[in-house]
Amino acid sequence: MTEQPGEIWKGELAVTGLGLVTPVGLSAAPSLAALRAGISRLETLPGTSIAAGENDHESIIGARVSGLTEGLLGQPRLKALMQPALEDCLSDSAVFADRRIGVFLGTSGASPANRQLDYDDAVKQNLLDCIPGGMNVTYAKLIQTGRASVLSGIRHAALALAQGTIDVALVGAADSWVTPRALHWLRQKGRLPEYPRHTGTLPAEAAGFVALETPQVADQRGARTYAKITASAGANENAIWGEVNNGVALARAIRRVAEGVTDAHALVISDLDGERYRAMEWVMAQPKSMWYSETHDHWNPADCIGDSGAAMGAIMLAWGSSALAKGYARTERVLVWGASDEGSREALMLESTGVRS
Repeated sequence: MTEQPGEIWKGELAVTGLGLVTPVGLSAAPSLAALRAGISRLETLPGTSIAAGENDHESIIGARVSGLTEGLLGQPRLKALMQPALEDCLSDSAVFADRRIGVFLGTSGASPANRQLDYDDAVKQNLLDCIPGGMNVTYAKLIQTGRASVLSGIRHAALALAQGTIDVALVGAADSWVTPRALHWLRQKGRLPEYPRHTGTLPAEAAGFVALETPQVADQRGARTYAKITASAGANENAIWGEVNNGVALARAIRRVAEGVTDAHALVISDLDGERYRAMEWVMAQPKSMWYSETHDHWNPADCIGDSGAAMGAIMLAWGSSALAKGYARTERVLVWGASDEGSREALMLESTGVRS
C-alpha cells in the first residue's frame, strides 16, 4: 500500500479490542478501572535527583510498570511492555486467525526533538517478535510522530481497511520515559519540574493497542464494539518545542472533527502532561475550536499515570471507548486530542454505539 492518507478522514471505524499495560494495570480492564477511579501510581523514581530549592534536592516524580520492566533498558524494556499489551488486544478482540491483520505502530522516530535514537530497525524486529504464532499479519507500518503517532495512525488504518488490504487494524505503541537516558535528556532540556520552574512533565512508561474494523466486518463476525471512530484530523504546529504558540494548528485539527457537534456536555481526553506551554496552547485553541457546551469535562491520563510518550494515544482511545461503552462518559461523543514535541497535532471523535456493556 503506497497511497498516503490525507489530513482529514471521516467515516466509521469500529473499536473492537483494547489492550493496555500501564503503571496501574497489566491489562486494559484494571488499567481503565483505575483511571476511572482516579487511582494514581505516581511515585518518586529511585536513584534520581533534581533541585527542589537553592540548596535542596528531591527525587523525580514519575510512574513505572513495576516488576515487568525491572532491570531492562532500551528496546528490551519496550518489548516487555509491548508484548502483553498486544496479546491483551488480540484476546479482547477475539480476532480469527485467518483474518488479514495490519499493524500500525507508533514510534518516536529516528531523532525526535533532536534526540538521536535510530531505533526503528529494532522496533520493527520487536513487533515481529511480539506477534503470536498463527496470526496472519499481512501489513505493518511505523508511524513516526511520537506522542501523536497512535492518533495519526488511525487515518493510515482507515485507508488500509477501506482499500480492503486488511480485515483488522491494530494501532498502538510502547514507550518509556523513565530510563536513565530519557530522564537525563528531560532534565538537560529543562522539561522536569525542577527549581526554579514549577511545572514540567511527569515521565512514565506504558504500552497500548486498539483493534479497528469496518462496522460491516465487525457485525458479520459478531464482534463487540466499544465505540466508533467517526472523524480524524491532523495539522502541524511550526513553533518549536517549549515555545508558546497561538494554538491555531491544534484548533484546526479539533474543528475538523468537531464540525456540527452541539452536545450539551463535552468530554475531552488529552495528553496534557504538566508542561506549561502545552496547557497554554490548549487555552488558546479551545475558544477557536470547541462547540458551545453547558458543561465540560477534561480527562488527562497523565494526572494518574504520567506521560508515556507514544503510548498516550492508545491509552486515551481505550479510556474514551470504554467510557462510552460503560456509560460513564455522560455524553454520546468523546473528543480526543494529542500533540507531539515535533509539531504534530491530532484530534479524533469517538461516538457511542448506543449499546452499553
